[in-house]
Amino acid sequence: MSYSNDADQDFIAQAMPAFISEAAEQIEAIETLLLELEEQPDNRELLDSLFRCAHTVKGSAGIFGLNRVVEFTHHVETLLDKMRDGDIALTPAISTLLLQCNDQIKFLVDTAADANADTPDEIDRRADLVMHLKALTEGGSPAVAAPAPISAPAAQQQSSGVWKISAQFGADTFRNGMDPLSIARYLGTLGTVTAVRCGSETVPALVNINPESCYLSFAMELESAASREDIEGAFSFVIDDCQFEVVAPETPDQKLARAIENLPETPRLGEMLVQVGAVSQDKLDQVLSTQAKTPGMPAVGKAKIGDLLEAQAGVAAEVVEAALGKQQKIRENTAPTEDRYIRVQADRLDAVINLLGELVIAGAGATLLARESRNVTLIEANLHMNSLIEEIRNGTLGLRMVPVGETFSRFRRVVRDTASSLGKEVNFEIVGGDAELDKSMVEKIADPLMHLVRNSLDHGLEPPQERVAAGKTPAGKLVLSAQHETGAILIRIEDDGRGINRERVLQRAWNRGLVEPGVVPSDDAINMLIFEPGFSTAEQVTNLSGRGVGMDVVRRNIEALRGTLKLTSDPGRGLQVDIRLPLTLAIIDGFLVGVGRSKFVLPLEAVVEVIEAGGNLVKVDSSGRHCLELRGAVLPVVRIKSLYSVESSHTDRVSVVVVNSTRGKFGIEVEVLLGQQQTVIKPLGRLFKTLRGISGSSILGSGEVALILDTNSLGDLVTSEPTTTSANGLANEVVR
Repeated sequence: MSYSNDADQDFIAQAMPAFISEAAEQIEAIETLLLELEEQPDNRELLDSLFRCAHTVKGSAGIFGLNRVVEFTHHVETLLDKMRDGDIALTPAISTLLLQCNDQIKFLVDTAADANADTPDEIDRRADLVMHLKALTEGGSPAVAAPAPISAPAAQQQSSGVWKISAQFGADTFRNGMDPLSIARYLGTLGTVTAVRCGSETVPALVNINPESCYLSFAMELESAASREDIEGAFSFVIDDCQFEVVAPETPDQKLARAIENLPETPRLGEMLVQVGAVSQDKLDQVLSTQAKTPGMPAVGKAKIGDLLEAQAGVAAEVVEAALGKQQKIRENTAPTEDRYIRVQADRLDAVINLLGELVIAGAGATLLARESRNVTLIEANLHMNSLIEEIRNGTLGLRMVPVGETFSRFRRVVRDTASSLGKEVNFEIVGGDAELDKSMVEKIADPLMHLVRNSLDHGLEPPQERVAAGKTPAGKLVLSAQHETGAILIRIEDDGRGINRERVLQRAWNRGLVEPGVVPSDDAINMLIFEPGFSTAEQVTNLSGRGVGMDVVRRNIEALRGTLKLTSDPGRGLQVDIRLPLTLAIIDGFLVGVGRSKFVLPLEAVVEVIEAGGNLVKVDSSGRHCLELRGAVLPVVRIKSLYSVESSHTDRVSVVVVNSTRGKFGIEVEVLLGQQQTVIKPLGRLFKTLRGISGSSILGSGEVALILDTNSLGDLVTSEPTTTSANGLANEVVR
C-alpha cells in the first residue's frame, strides 16, 4: 500500500506542471468567452464552449485528486448547464459572479500543490461564491451545503447505460509523467466497472521489456450515467500518448444507424434500410407504390421516400437520417482533416533559434571563403546551402510567431473591471488580432500595453455625464488594433476621450524643471513629456494613477524591443498611441554598408533605393543641414562618418542609401555598398544602451562586428531642429 501511495505522489509531482499549464489555458479561455458572451448573450456556441472549458478543468482536476477544484468547479458547471438548458439567462450580475468564480478556480489551480495557501479568507470567499451559485441553480435558500460527489452531475444528465472503453497507451507514457492506472481509477468514480480486460498484444518478450516504456492497453465496460465528455475528459492529459475509443450505450435505432454506416456498398435508400432490417421488402414495395400513385410526384425522390418511410413504415427519423448521411458522405468522398499540434518548451525553441543564428554566421563565413577561392563548384554549393539555411530560418522563426489577438483578449477583463470601478461606460474593440508577432515580443509588450490601456481608461475617457455635456455618447470608445507595416507591426491604442491637455502638461513640466520656464516645445515634444519618470497630471493619488510611475517604464520597455512610440492628440476628441515594433528580435535581412573600416547594417525592409556617387549631390542648406534634391523634393541626409566620428580616407566616391522611417524618407551617406545578407542580431552591452541610432550588433562571416542602424531613431535625429541638443550630444553632429 505504501508503494502505491508513493507511486501516486510521484505521478502527481511529475504531471502537475502539465496540468497547471493546461488548466491556465482553459481558465483564460473561460474569461475570454464570458466577456464575449456579454456582448452576444444569445450565442449558443460561446455558451457551449464555456461549459466545455469548465468541464475540462473539473475532469482534469479529478484525475489528480484535486477535490477543491472539482467541488467548486462543479457548482459553476451546474449553473452553466442550466444556462444551456435555457432555465437561467445571462445577466450582468451573473457574468460578474462567473468572472469571480473563474478567479477562484485560478487561485485553486495555482495553489494545487500547496494546501496551506488556502487561507480562512479564501475559504470564506469561496463559500460566499458557492452560496450565490446554489441560490441561482436551486432557486431556494442560498445556504452553503456540502458539494456533490464527482459522479452527481452525470447522474442528472441521462439514464444509466454500459459504456465500452478501450485504450492503448504509447511507449512514452511513463516518460511524459502519466500514469494509466490513475485514469482507470478515475473512470471507476464515474460509475461501476462491470468488466476489464488487459491487452497483451503489444507486450514484448520478457528479455526485451524496457522498464521505462509503457505497453499497457485495456478494454473496460463501465455502467454509468456519465456523459461522453466526462469519460473522454479522463484521457485529456494523455491525448498525445494514447489511442482510445469510447462507445456509448446504443439504442435499437442507433444500432441500425451504425449498421448503415458499416454497409460496404451504396444501395438506394430503400435497399439500404432493407439490408439492415429497418423495414421489410414488402413494406418498402407498398411505400414505393404509394409514392408512384401520388399525382405530380417524381418517381422515387430520395427525400420524399424518406418522409413516406417515416410516416407509413414507422422507420425512425434517426435511421433515415443515417442512410441519407451515408449517401452524402460517399458522394463527397472527402474526409475532414484535423489540425495537429505539439507543445514545445520555449527554452528548447530559443536554443534552436540561437543555433540557427550561429549557422547563419557560419554560412556567411563559408560563402566568403568560397568566393575567395574562386572555385565555381564550391561557390554554387554554398549558394545552395545558404538558400536552404534561409528556408530553415523562415520556417523556424515562424514557429515563434503567434497572433497578438491572444494578448489583446486579456484586456477585455481589465477594461471591464477598470471601467466599472471608475463608473465609466466603455465599448472596447479589438481589430487585427490575427496579426502575428514573435512570441518573446508578445510577452514583453503585454505589460506596456496594460499601462497604456489603463491610462486611456483613467485619464482619457470621461465619465458619462461629462461626455453627454460635451455632445458625445455616454459610452466611450477604446480600440486596440494591430497591423503589419513594412517589416514591422503597428499596434495602436485609440480612444475618443479628452486627449492630452498640453497646457496642463507644459505647466507641470515647468514646475518640475523638465522644461526651462517660458520655453514652449513642439506639440509632439509636449505629448512625449508624459513618459518622463515620475511625471503625472493627476490631482490625487488613486489605485490607478497619480504616483507618476509606469509610463516611463512603458517607453523604456518599448525602446528595449527596438520599437518606437508616437502620440497623436486631438484635445477634446481623443488620443492615439502608435507603437511600432520589429516582427522578430532574432534574425533579419540586412543591407551591409561600410564607412572607413567600420561596417554597418541597415534593415533591408527600410531600404528604398541607393544613389551611387550621391555624395557629390549633397549640399548644405541655410540652416546647416545636409540634404540633396531627389526628384524635385528635398531629402535630409545623415553623415555616418561625422555622426559617429568614424576615421576614413575614402572621399572620392560616396553613396547615399535612401531609407524609410516613421518621420519619412531620409538619406544615409556611406562609402561602401557590400550588399544583402542575413543578419543575426546580438544585443549591445550596457555601455552602448543609450547610443542613439544603433539598435544592436551582428557578427559577420569574416568575424568582424557590424553595428545595426536604427532607421527610426536616425530619422528623429536628422529631422530634429538643428539647435536641439540630445542627451548624448549626437543631434548636432547630424549637421556638421
